[in-house]
Amino acid sequence: PGLLPPIRIGDDHFLDGGLVHSIPVGRAVALGARRVYVLHVGRIERPLTVPRRPWEVGLIAFEIARRHRFAEEMAALPGGVEVHVMPSGSETRPGVDLSQLRYRDSSQISGYIRRAYEASSRYLAELAR
Repeated sequence: PGLLPPIRIGDDHFLDGGLVHSIPVGRAVALGARRVYVLHVGRIERPLTVPRRPWEVGLIAFEIARRHRFAEEMAALPGGVEVHVMPSGSETRPGVDLSQLRYRDSSQISGYIRRAYEASSRYLAELAR
Protein backbone atom coordinates (compact mmCIF):
# COMPACT_ATOMS: atom_id res chain seq x y z
CA PRO A 1 0.00 0.00 0.00
CA GLY A 2 1.36 3.33 -1.04
CA LEU A 3 3.74 1.83 -3.57
CA LEU A 4 0.99 0.36 -5.72
CA PRO A 5 -2.24 2.34 -5.96
CA PRO A 6 -5.56 0.73 -5.07
CA ILE A 7 -7.38 -0.79 -8.03
CA ARG A 8 -11.10 -0.28 -8.35
CA ILE A 9 -13.23 -3.17 -9.61
CA GLY A 10 -16.90 -2.32 -9.56
CA ASP A 11 -17.63 -0.66 -6.24
CA ASP A 12 -14.66 -2.26 -4.44
CA HIS A 13 -11.06 -1.15 -4.09
CA PHE A 14 -8.23 -3.68 -3.88
CA LEU A 15 -4.78 -3.14 -2.35
CA ASP A 16 -1.54 -5.11 -2.46
CA GLY A 17 -2.22 -8.53 -0.90
CA GLY A 18 0.89 -8.21 1.25
CA LEU A 19 -1.11 -5.96 3.52
CA VAL A 20 -3.12 -8.96 4.70
CA HIS A 21 -0.79 -11.87 3.99
CA SER A 22 2.72 -11.06 2.86
CA ILE A 23 4.24 -14.58 2.97
CA PRO A 24 1.45 -17.00 1.96
CA VAL A 25 3.30 -20.30 2.46
CA GLY A 26 0.11 -22.00 3.68
CA ARG A 27 -1.71 -21.02 0.51
CA ALA A 28 1.07 -22.46 -1.64
CA VAL A 29 0.89 -25.73 0.33
CA ALA A 30 -2.92 -25.78 0.06
CA LEU A 31 -2.50 -25.53 -3.71
CA GLY A 32 -0.21 -28.57 -3.70
CA ALA A 33 3.32 -27.23 -3.22
CA ARG A 34 5.68 -29.58 -1.40
CA ARG A 35 8.79 -27.41 -1.78
CA VAL A 36 8.52 -23.64 -1.26
CA TYR A 37 11.15 -20.95 -1.68
CA VAL A 38 10.27 -17.76 0.19
CA LEU A 39 11.69 -14.63 -1.45
CA HIS A 40 11.06 -11.94 1.14
CA VAL A 41 12.18 -8.34 1.29
CA GLY A 42 14.57 -8.70 4.21
CA ARG A 43 12.46 -7.60 7.13
CA ILE A 44 11.77 -10.97 8.74
CA GLU A 45 15.44 -11.40 9.58
CA ARG A 46 15.79 -7.90 11.08
CA PRO A 47 15.62 -7.87 14.90
CA LEU A 48 12.89 -5.59 16.23
CA THR A 49 13.42 -2.87 18.82
CA VAL A 50 11.06 -1.07 21.14
CA PRO A 51 9.45 1.85 19.26
CA ARG A 52 10.50 5.31 20.44
CA ARG A 53 8.30 7.50 18.25
CA PRO A 54 4.54 7.33 17.72
CA TRP A 55 4.81 6.43 14.04
CA GLU A 56 7.23 3.58 14.85
CA VAL A 57 4.48 1.91 16.89
CA GLY A 58 2.46 1.31 13.72
CA LEU A 59 5.45 -0.05 11.78
CA ILE A 60 6.48 -2.37 14.59
CA ALA A 61 2.89 -3.54 15.18
CA PHE A 62 2.50 -4.37 11.49
CA GLU A 63 5.79 -6.26 11.50
CA ILE A 64 4.86 -8.22 14.64
CA ALA A 65 1.53 -9.25 13.08
CA ARG A 66 3.25 -10.20 9.82
CA ARG A 67 5.89 -12.32 11.55
CA HIS A 68 3.34 -13.94 13.85
CA ARG A 69 1.26 -15.13 10.92
CA PHE A 70 4.35 -16.47 9.14
CA ALA A 71 5.53 -18.30 12.30
CA GLU A 72 2.08 -19.85 12.80
CA GLU A 73 1.98 -21.08 9.21
CA MET A 74 5.46 -22.53 9.45
CA ALA A 75 4.57 -24.35 12.69
CA ALA A 76 1.42 -25.83 11.09
CA LEU A 77 3.05 -27.18 7.93
CA PRO A 78 2.23 -30.82 7.22
CA GLY A 79 5.00 -33.40 7.09
CA GLY A 80 6.84 -33.68 3.82
CA VAL A 81 6.75 -29.96 3.04
CA GLU A 82 10.12 -28.31 2.58
CA VAL A 83 10.36 -24.51 3.00
CA HIS A 84 13.46 -22.47 2.26
CA VAL A 85 13.52 -18.85 3.39
CA MET A 86 15.99 -17.29 1.00
CA PRO A 87 18.45 -14.80 2.49
CA SER A 88 18.05 -11.23 1.34
CA GLY A 89 21.67 -10.28 1.83
CA SER A 90 20.57 -7.21 3.75
CA GLU A 91 22.14 -5.97 6.94
CA THR A 92 20.27 -7.10 10.02
CA ARG A 93 20.65 -4.06 12.24
CA PRO A 94 17.92 -3.87 14.89
CA GLY A 95 15.25 -1.22 14.54
CA VAL A 96 12.68 0.19 12.21
CA ASP A 97 13.72 0.06 8.58
CA LEU A 98 12.67 3.37 7.08
CA SER A 99 13.62 2.23 3.59
CA GLN A 100 10.22 0.58 3.34
CA LEU A 101 8.72 4.06 3.40
CA ARG A 102 11.02 5.48 0.72
CA TYR A 103 9.41 3.66 -2.19
CA ARG A 104 10.01 6.45 -4.70
CA ASP A 105 13.79 6.33 -4.31
CA SER A 106 14.92 3.66 -6.77
CA SER A 107 18.63 4.48 -6.54
CA GLN A 108 19.36 1.58 -4.15
CA ILE A 109 17.35 -1.14 -5.92
CA SER A 110 20.20 -2.57 -7.99
CA GLY A 111 22.28 -2.99 -4.82
CA TYR A 112 19.45 -4.80 -3.04
CA ILE A 113 18.99 -7.10 -6.04
CA ARG A 114 22.72 -7.84 -6.25
CA ARG A 115 23.03 -8.61 -2.52
CA ALA A 116 19.95 -10.85 -2.58
CA TYR A 117 21.21 -12.64 -5.69
CA GLU A 118 24.63 -13.26 -4.16
CA ALA A 119 23.21 -14.41 -0.80
CA SER A 120 20.63 -16.65 -2.48
CA SER A 121 23.24 -18.13 -4.83
CA ARG A 122 25.43 -19.07 -1.85
CA TYR A 123 22.43 -20.54 -0.03
CA LEU A 124 21.37 -22.66 -3.02
CA ALA A 125 24.94 -23.84 -3.67
CA GLU A 126 25.18 -24.97 -0.04
CA LEU A 127 21.79 -26.67 -0.29
CA ALA A 128 22.92 -28.60 -3.37
CA ARG A 129 25.88 -30.10 -1.46
